[in-house]
Amino acid sequence: DSSMLKAIVVQKAGDKPVEKPLGEVYTKESAERFLSASVSPELLKKINLADLIRPNLIFDSNTTEIAHKEAMNFIAEIEQLLNSYKAEYELSMGFSGSYYLLKLGHLLVVAGILLLFSITLYFLKRNLLSDSKNLSFLLLQLVLIVLVTVIVRDINPAYLYIVPYPVFALYLTSFFTSKIVLPVYLTFLLPVFFIAQNGYELFFLNAIAGGMIVFTFSYWNRGWLQFINSLVAFVSLSVAYVAFRLVEDGSFLSVNPSFFMYFAWNSVIIIAAFPLLFIFEKIFGLVSNPRLRDLSDTTSPLLQELSEKAPGTFQHSLQVANLAEAASKEIGAYALLTRVGALYHDIGKMSNPLFFIENQTLGGTNVHKDFAPEESAKIIIQHVEDGVAIAKKVRLPQILIDFILTHHGHSQTMFFYNQFINKGGDPARKKEFTYTGMLPTFKEQVIVMMADAVEAASRTLSDYTEQSVSELVERVVDTRISDEQLADAEISLKDINRVKKVFKQKILQVYHSRVSYPEVKPRGK
Repeated sequence: DSSMLKAIVVQKAGDKPVEKPLGEVYTKESAERFLSASVSPELLKKINLADLIRPNLIFDSNTTEIAHKEAMNFIAEIEQLLNSYKAEYELSMGFSGSYYLLKLGHLLVVAGILLLFSITLYFLKRNLLSDSKNLSFLLLQLVLIVLVTVIVRDINPAYLYIVPYPVFALYLTSFFTSKIVLPVYLTFLLPVFFIAQNGYELFFLNAIAGGMIVFTFSYWNRGWLQFINSLVAFVSLSVAYVAFRLVEDGSFLSVNPSFFMYFAWNSVIIIAAFPLLFIFEKIFGLVSNPRLRDLSDTTSPLLQELSEKAPGTFQHSLQVANLAEAASKEIGAYALLTRVGALYHDIGKMSNPLFFIENQTLGGTNVHKDFAPEESAKIIIQHVEDGVAIAKKVRLPQILIDFILTHHGHSQTMFFYNQFINKGGDPARKKEFTYTGMLPTFKEQVIVMMADAVEAASRTLSDYTEQSVSELVERVVDTRISDEQLADAEISLKDINRVKKVFKQKILQVYHSRVSYPEVKPRGK
């Protein structure tokens, strides 16, 4: 339909096609009319314009058809590209529907992420749901991830590849057991999937990088070794990015070298952002793994003081720490925290070291012989309060103070109570011989309580056979259960049995029989 045409494409032999406005192209009839109006009447009478006008443009149907198809394909590609941009914009930055329904959708997404987070904690570490400090810290990490993602996206979406999301995995690793770190980290990354352009790619890249440094951080977490984790993050992000390009395009042509610079900055910022960990530690009153490792150093001032003032208690604490740490690993408890709690549980004995049998010299005078049973019991029980006072003075974290308060629970100093009864004392005065601490709640506190009692009792054995050690462990632990010292504890009977098994193995290893070396007999006899 020529009435719809605005221009045609003209191609001379050997030349490129040129688009001409329709008004510049003449038919034979229009050319004759144009010339008739331009030439004088006398000349028109002498010539026949119709014979002189010859067409120099020839219609090529095949070329025209090919040009039409190419034009239609180009239009289709443009339409597809625009639709793709529109969909991506609406997914990441804009919307094309009801504003209120959009906000409802955002609310439901946030609610879904929080629900998934709660379910994850319920099955992996249920007690965190009722721990306001830890829960507040975890929710702050989620809020920070959302805020950083939104702010950086509005500045330049490409800069999201610089955001050090893996550092949030390191923050979690520093305060919590590895069992919950990766599931919680992946849950916290979900907002990136919905907020950012190429959210699925960012989620995948940072999930891989975060998982890798959670693993490597368990091996390289001190001093300059922490730079290895940064390098691991860079390599993980780079490899994952290249993998994404290969999956999407099947070639290396779409790999943008500038993204490797983004990943380099990402790894540098991880190092720079990690010290914020200690700010979180102060704000929320938490204890990080680096802090616990420092406290577990037996050359620390407080433990050195304990070893000097109460050497027997210091050795006892080391043995309890070894027992407790091994048991914690067996049941998946927080082994490092358990060890540190065991090292400091008896620091109160420094105030009156000679009143505790492990600090008395062999064959020396027992200082309790000059005291009534109730007075001796009071001094022994006092070591819990003394320990709390010392811990607060040197600013030990509250979580370690709780080990001091719970390692005896509400048990009794049975040696002095029985002595009191045997001397005609009133059994109703049992309260005077009862510790006034707290009952253990967490697995780690239960393990230290049991390890403390078992280690102390094991020193009374005269023969360390498999049967005698087994009977001792069973008796000591069962006594704690029957006295309801574990009434508030979040530990199963299955875990208790596994803990007892570890205690038996460790005690037998420590007190195994030595080989008797034969004496050399004099020659000739």
